[in-house]
Amino acid sequence: MKIFDFMQKGWLKRKRSNGKDTMLVPVDDSIQSLQVGQEGRLIENLVDIRLVTLREPYSLSAEQYRILCTRILQLVQDRSSYTLAISSAIKAEGKSFTSVNLAIAMAKDFDEKVLLIEGDLKNPNLHEYINRSPGFGLSDVLEGRINFDTASIHLFDGRLSVLLAGKAMGNPSRLLSSSKMQELLHALRGQFKYIIIDTPPIIPMVDMNIYSALVDGILLVIRAGKTPRSIIKKALSGIPSEKVIGAVLNDVDVNYSRYYYGAKYSY
Repeated sequence: MKIFDFMQKGWLKRKRSNGKDTMLVPVDDSIQSLQVGQEGRLIENLVDIRLVTLREPYSLSAEQYRILCTRILQLVQDRSSYTLAISSAIKAEGKSFTSVNLAIAMAKDFDEKVLLIEGDLKNPNLHEYINRSPGFGLSDVLEGRINFDTASIHLFDGRLSVLLAGKAMGNPSRLLSSSKMQELLHALRGQFKYIIIDTPPIIPMVDMNIYSALVDGILLVIRAGKTPRSIIKKALSGIPSEKVIGAVLNDVDVNYSRYYYGAKYSY
């Protein structure tokens, strides 16, 4: 059962000053809309404007991430640990800020022990969202240059840990498919209830094929009006269908919402 099968149908109405919206949708059922605006007041200059769970904690935008958290918690409540890959068919879909917002909501609002891993070792950018220098990260841990405790960043009294990508690599497949990666995730499952991995896009990167074998579930981020359905279907055909728990439809213009409502994606 997909986690978004529980969601109430219909559109949420609200005024917007500017910006686009995000909504959560099932992959194989009619779309359930859940809008997340990107406009908002600034609470500090050190946090990216797209991190609505910090900048607008009482907004409708942040509330939708909390709803997503609730669905995931309901889905995996009987598990001691759950590893979730957040990916997209192609680049520039919004998977990174979706990953960060979800991780923050889980740790801050649900008091869960969460680890966010930047899994795109070719094009790392997660440090920009939390105003950090690239520094050490996953690639350095896997190559033995530093241990996890030293490389990770701890936020919200330790409820959220972040492991950046570390040294960028032209061909990270060897490291990601190594026994060291499997051993690392096995050890981290004993420390964290939820492990969220911001992975590379599915097309044309081979790395997502590696991650799909390592994680328990996959959440797909789709940019509305930009990604052709043929590309989405191709991406879904390249990952295990039983692991796809749902999708986030990002950058939705509510003026064109009727176009998306009732649409279906299959795999």
